[in-house]
Amino acid sequence: MPTPSAPVVLPPVKPPNLPPVAEENHTTLMSPAGMEEGDGTDWAVVLAVALVAEIGLLWGAACIVLTRRRAALSRAESRAERDRTG
Repeated sequence: MPTPSAPVVLPPVKPPNLPPVAEENHTTLMSPAGMEEGDGTDWAVVLAVALVAEIGLLWGAACIVLTRRRAALSRAESRAERDRTG
């Protein structure tokens, strides 16, 4: 069985840095992680991007449905014209 050549040294145990506690008469609605400014995207920007993306997707779906309906109507008119003439 091998013996260790040097003793094992563990790092010192330090307490974690805790966020400041709110005063008794002052309540906060933010988590400690969100206390720093400039570390995230503003919620209004996220909401605006989501809204624009949703409108774009709905617009694209409506265009696809409209194109398919026009193509079906065109095919139906062509068949009706062939049946009349021939």
